[in-house]
Amino acid sequence: MIGISELFGESPFVKLKEHGEKVHECARLLRPLFDALEQADQKALLEVADRIFALETEADEIRNQLHERLALKVLLPMRRDDLFRILEYQDAIADRVEDVAAILTVRDMRLPESLMKEIREYVEQVLRNCELASGIMSKLDLLLESAFSGRDALMVSKLITELSQREDQAKARKIELSRKLGAAEGLAPDLLILWLHVLNYLGEVSKSADRTGHGIRMTLQIK
Repeated sequence: MIGISELFGESPFVKLKEHGEKVHECARLLRPLFDALEQADQKALLEVADRIFALETEADEIRNQLHERLALKVLLPMRRDDLFRILEYQDAIADRVEDVAAILTVRDMRLPESLMKEIREYVEQVLRNCELASGIMSKLDLLLESAFSGRDALMVSKLITELSQREDQAKARKIELSRKLGAAEGLAPDLLILWLHVLNYLGEVSKSADRTGHGIRMTLQIK
């Protein structure tokens, strides 16, 4: 018996998963990026930033290939608009990671140790959300085989609900950190502004991960 994934062959979903892998490879580089910042290792910081820029470009190339593929009359088990939406939400993760990397190379962005520790904890919170979104995307083959319904769809839906709850927590954490930065004594105004941008971009990374999950939820057929 031919499965749905075989029926659609080298389908757009292969490229969608490939794009997601590239995006999350890019996001994981936030860890060594912040490591280099804390260690005042400018050489390593620039090297990691350059790798992020390269991966974001590679993700864009895959996205463009997928757009070209979807311009053809390809048989799909979901609405074309839904697939486009998932792709764009996923792509936004790499875009915002690139924005963070760009800002951290503008000047010496180090903060007092206590603040830096809290920001690193927030970065880990954001990355956990990205990993969950990546895990949800890895279930795409199962969803294709089950026509986006049944037990597989219910399992994925529960993961998406968990991701949404985590995003609410990350959002609250970002607001708290923004207030702490604003109240910090002796922080140069330009440094404060740059860090608020960094927090906003990290927030967008987490939000885009959540939106990717929500985009997949819209395709599920749960009875």
